[in-house]
Amino acid sequence: MKQKILVFDCKPGMILAEDIIYNGLKLASRNTMLNPYIIDKLISLGEYSVYIYILERNNDFSKSNIDKIKKFKEDYDISIYGIKEIIGELILTNKMNAKSIFRISKSIIKYLDDPSIIIKCLSALKEADEYTYTHCINVAIYSMLIAKWMNLPSEVVKEVIESGLLHDIGKLKIDNEILNKPGKLTREEFDEIKKHTILGYDIINDYNYFNRSVKDAILMHHERIDGSGYPFRRLGRDITLNAKIVAAADTFDAMTSNRVYKKGITPFKTFEMFLTEGVKLYDTSVIFALLENISPYYIGMKVRLQDGKIGEIMYIPPNDILNPIIKVNNELIDFSRRTDLDIENIFV
Repeated sequence: MKQKILVFDCKPGMILAEDIIYNGLKLASRNTMLNPYIIDKLISLGEYSVYIYILERNNDFSKSNIDKIKKFKEDYDISIYGIKEIIGELILTNKMNAKSIFRISKSIIKYLDDPSIIIKCLSALKEADEYTYTHCINVAIYSMLIAKWMNLPSEVVKEVIESGLLHDIGKLKIDNEILNKPGKLTREEFDEIKKHTILGYDIINDYNYFNRSVKDAILMHHERIDGSGYPFRRLGRDITLNAKIVAAADTFDAMTSNRVYKKGITPFKTFEMFLTEGVKLYDTSVIFALLENISPYYIGMKVRLQDGKIGEIMYIPPNDILNPIIKVNNELIDFSRRTDLDIENIFV
């Protein structure tokens, strides 16, 4: 539920229930958590009232949300264990336990209306040694959120979750030495890895439990709209929407996650990639849904700058998500004016 209140009555921790538009530009996005900086900015611009969510959502540190975070982490760990079991059984018996996939999917979709909890937890859970399994779960979760933010039907949301969980299943057939190679892959090695989309499709194709859109997403999640992807170099019009969603979710998680041989980059660097070369490779309706909706959830998180200083994200301009306002001690740093600084890490 939402309620209209005076800006002067706003308190840090309250969550905006509607976008705030000022002179035709979006000043703050729905689901942004208010803090002193944003409240002062609204007052200075003459905003009179705003819509906020009421009840427990007004307090991000309420016992309810703490309990939800704890439950999410428990379900996340259970899902990782479930994926391990599925992969282990597939290796030993060459059979897929479809019911386990559906069970994991149900444990994920129940958090559909809690993006704040999801983003906070996934930002903290970036363990390199579990990447093979966490990546499947993370891609399913990010795919779910993108589908939600695109206002797609519930059936599609379920299908993209299943697609995310299974998108890399074909890598079971690829040599681990190639998959985990720390250095640059040879052309032959990369050609070998590219086979995982067809191999994954072949594994799933005989299972009638899974919708055709799930199978196609597994096959096409590395296709790119300009025809530069694989395995068939399809153009945007020939790539299914589910595959486009999984492609963006896959890339976002891969870029921001730690691996044994590579440290993940910050969401802001990932935003930059999507907004530059990414617009030629990914469906813009998908990446804009992702970037516009996920960026407000990083407000309030801590950052480590390249000079070692620790700060807090106070504001991310909706029309300039690459340049947040960071508070370090009592100093506000506007990254649109400080090209000499960089964010090294984001954490909760």
